[in-house]
Amino acid sequence: MGKTDKYEKKQANHGKKRGMKPRSKRNRNRPSRGGIGILTGMQTSKDLSQDDTDSSSSLVQIDIVPLKLPGDNRESNRRLRVIRPYPFTFATYAKERWLGRTVLDVYNTEFGSYPKCYYETAIKEGRILVNGEKVDCEYIVKGNDELAHVVHRHEPAVEIAPVQEDSPESPYIKVIHEDDNLIVVDKPSTLPIHPCGGYNLNSLFHILSQQNPSLKGNLFNVHRLDRLTSGLTIIAKSSQTATVLGKCIMNREKCHKVYIARVKGKFPLNAPLNSHLERTTSALLPSNGEWNRPGNNGLNPCEAATCYWLTDWMGQVDETVVLNDVFETRTDMNNLTENGQLPGAIWLHLAVPVTVVDEKNGVCQAGSGKPAQTSFAVVGYDQETDSTIVLAKPETGRTHQIRLHLQYLGHPIGNDPNYGGEMHFGDTLAQQMCEEAKKLINAYNISAGDASRSVDTTISDTPATKMEIEKVGIGLHKQEVNESLMEFIKRTCVWCNRNKGKDRTVLEFLVRSQGIWLHALQYQVEGPEGTVCYQTDFPEWSVKQSSKLN
Repeated sequence: MGKTDKYEKKQANHGKKRGMKPRSKRNRNRPSRGGIGILTGMQTSKDLSQDDTDSSSSLVQIDIVPLKLPGDNRESNRRLRVIRPYPFTFATYAKERWLGRTVLDVYNTEFGSYPKCYYETAIKEGRILVNGEKVDCEYIVKGNDELAHVVHRHEPAVEIAPVQEDSPESPYIKVIHEDDNLIVVDKPSTLPIHPCGGYNLNSLFHILSQQNPSLKGNLFNVHRLDRLTSGLTIIAKSSQTATVLGKCIMNREKCHKVYIARVKGKFPLNAPLNSHLERTTSALLPSNGEWNRPGNNGLNPCEAATCYWLTDWMGQVDETVVLNDVFETRTDMNNLTENGQLPGAIWLHLAVPVTVVDEKNGVCQAGSGKPAQTSFAVVGYDQETDSTIVLAKPETGRTHQIRLHLQYLGHPIGNDPNYGGEMHFGDTLAQQMCEEAKKLINAYNISAGDASRSVDTTISDTPATKMEIEKVGIGLHKQEVNESLMEFIKRTCVWCNRNKGKDRTVLEFLVRSQGIWLHALQYQVEGPEGTVCYQTDFPEWSVKQSSKLN
C-alpha cells in the first residue's frame, strides 16, 4: 500500500467511532506493571504503579490466634489467621464504561468506601495515580489507563485447619493429595479460594503459597467453592492441567461431586408444603435439569424442568416409594463408595431452575432461570435439634445450587442465614460467644463516641464519612520529610481511627457467619493420570452428630 493509499484510508476512517478490542486482546500489549501489591516501608507515591506482587509477605504481620473471646482461658483447637493492617495498592485497568469520564467521577461512583471529598484529596496528594503519575481531578480516563489507589488495608480474619492433638505443628491447610500436576486440599469455611472483595492475603492461594513456597505463582483455579462452604478443593499446578480438569468438570459424564449438609427438619417431609412440585414418572425424566420432550421437533429441547422423582441406590426409578421412605431409609454415610453410590439409600432427584437476582451481592433464588438438578439421600437425623444430615450430588453447577434447592424443598441448611437458616442454629456456644462479642464491640463503640455504629458490621464494612475524613485530617496533614508513605497512610487511616487502639478482629469474626453446614466431600474426575477419586474426612459438625443420629 502506497503513501497515498494510506492517507485515503485514514481519511475514510476519520470520524468513525472505534470499538474497544476484546479484553483478552487489550491485555496482550499492556505493560506488566499492572496488578496489586504490598507497599514496602520506604516506598513513595511515585512507586505505586510498580508491581509489588513479589514483595515478601513478611512485611505484613500475620498472627495465628485461637478462636475464643478475650480473657477466656479455655483451650480451643480452632484457629484464626489474622492479618494486621498494611498499606496496599489497588490497581486496575480502565473498564470500558469508565472511558471519557473524569478520574474523580470514576472513583466517586464506582468505589463506595470513601466520600467524594476524600477522593479529591487522594488524587491531589498522589494516593491515586494514573499510569504511575499524579493527575488532576478532571483527568479524562482513556483506554489502557492503569488506575492505582494506595490504602491502609484491613482484612477480615479467616479460619484455618484446627490444631491436631497428634501434630503440634498442624498445617494451616490440610492437603489430601499432591503430585506434579495438582494439589487437593480440605478448604476451611470462611476462606475464599483466591483474593476477592475484602480478602487478599487471607485467601487459600496465598496461604498455600506461604505453607509451601514452591507453589507460589503455580496455582490455577479448577472449580468454584463458596467462601462459606468447606471441603475438597482441586487446584492445578499449571494452566494446561487446569484446562484439562476444567473440561472434565464441564463434561458431567466424566465427573461427579458429593457434598454433605445439615438441614432443618425431617428431610424431605416439608417438600409438599414449601414447593409446587410434581412427581415425574420413569417414562419422562429430565436430564441435567432440562426437558427434552418428544415431538417438539427440536424447537425447544432445553426447557427447564421443575419436578422430582425417586430412585433406588443404583439409579432405578421406583414409583412405589414416597417421600417418607426417603427419610426413613437412613443409610450410614461411611458406606459411600468411590463412585458416589450409597448402597441401600433412596435418592430424591430434584430439578428446579435457579437464577441470580442480585449479582453485586451474590444473591440467587430458585424457581426460574437456568436449569439445575441435584440428588439427595438421608444419612441421619438428630431429634434434639430437629436436623437431618443429607448427601447431595449436584448434576449441574449453578451458583448456590445446593443451598437454593434445599431451601426450595423447605429444608434450608440450618446455619445458612442467606437462604432460610439461622446463623447459630443448633450451636448454643457459638450463639453465646456472638452475644458476648457484640457487647464488647458496643462497649468499644461507646468509649470511642460512636455508639450508633452497628455491632453486626466490621470496622471496614461501613463507608467512611466526610466527618471522619476531616477528623483524621486527610488533606490537612502532610507527609513529613522523614516519614515513609507507609507511616503516613497509617497515621491518616479512617479504619485505624475507628479502632481507637482496640483489637476487634476476633470479635468481628464471632459476630459474622463462621461458615455453613455444607461440605464438599468427594470428587471423582478424569485427569491427566486417568480417573481418580478424592475424598476428605467428614466435617466435625456431622461427626459430632453421629452419636445422636438415628
